[in-house]
Amino acid sequence: MYIEANMEEIERQKFNRELNISWVDENLPKADNAIILKHYFSSLVVYGIVLLFIWFNPFFSKMLAYPLKVTFNYFYLYYMFGAPIIYICFRPKSLWRSHNLEIMRYFHRILTHRPKLKTMSAEEIKNELDFYLPKYYEKQSLILIFIKVFFGTQMLSIAYSNIHSCIISSTAVYNDIKACFSQILPSDFIQYKTFILDYREFIYSQCIIILYTIDVSIFTFGYFTELSIFKNKIRTVETTPAGLFFCLACYAPFFNATNSFLGWNHNDHAAAFSDPNSPVTWIFRICALFFLVIYVSASAALGTKGSNLTNRGTVSRFPYSVVRHPAYITKVMFWFLTTVPLFIVHFSAEGFSWKQYLSNLILTFAAFICLASIYYFRALTEERHLIKDPDYQDYVKKVKYRFIPHVI
Repeated sequence: MYIEANMEEIERQKFNRELNISWVDENLPKADNAIILKHYFSSLVVYGIVLLFIWFNPFFSKMLAYPLKVTFNYFYLYYMFGAPIIYICFRPKSLWRSHNLEIMRYFHRILTHRPKLKTMSAEEIKNELDFYLPKYYEKQSLILIFIKVFFGTQMLSIAYSNIHSCIISSTAVYNDIKACFSQILPSDFIQYKTFILDYREFIYSQCIIILYTIDVSIFTFGYFTELSIFKNKIRTVETTPAGLFFCLACYAPFFNATNSFLGWNHNDHAAAFSDPNSPVTWIFRICALFFLVIYVSASAALGTKGSNLTNRGTVSRFPYSVVRHPAYITKVMFWFLTTVPLFIVHFSAEGFSWKQYLSNLILTFAAFICLASIYYFRALTEERHLIKDPDYQDYVKKVKYRFIPHVI
């Protein structure tokens, strides 16, 4: 037991020294003025480029509401004037491993290099080209800033849009709801039932919006924070082409291309027998909401560690204590349960065509299987990245199933 524990500790030390980009040697001194200045000015350049990108890149400029873009301006000004005070007062050791400084060093290295290609052999040219490839820490830093900008802005935009939509839609029926409840006695359950039946479509829509808003809000916080007090320091970043591909394929604008290519058209409000009041419709919707609640609980379990393509430490609380990828399986199940009602129809209805029905059925579920496969491979590439961490290796030993307990 002692030897095994000692080996595990050696593995953790090796992981920290060789792969963990947030690990800082305790023997290092506090940040001095030189490293503070280098980090500060590097960050001003990197964040300034990001700010310009947010304002003038067509995708981000269109996606982000104007108030959000203005907010980013204020954050930049806050950093410009507030960061030096914080750095000088606290002198964090983490500045010795500054990601922004590493990015600037990389570009300085490749832009100031002047190779003499005419006098080089083929082997020397190959080695010269390798010089332009980012080293491990440089690559991690470059992908990290991309992840924070790409995903962070999307999550923030979705959260803002959902909250705005929820307020607008709630305001639209506020007077009706107020009038209804003013006429209902505390014990008048029949009136409550009538109210729920009248507004169940609205309640269903709001439940979906609220649940997704909770989800993206958790991830928004994760993308825009990385502090020891939140226990969400990033250990490693996924940099493999496969890992990036399967994750990006699940998010705009790439998800739009994925949907178009697969022919996937999803509707949260699909109704059995084309009747939104059908009991069958609501059985599927309630089951779908159940899986969506589990999906959001997975995000809540991650807490401050929520973010894609990063290792911020292993979480083993529910639902991660049941399976290793609860968010993926529950999201796929939500889509499945809100798609099936499309194909529960009156087969004897006038104008019904078996040919068209079977064609739509095959194409839809072929697209669904392809989409589910993307999430399956996303889970595989995610584990391939995380398994380098000894903590995740221990987690895999305890939680043996990826998606369904005792099955897979």
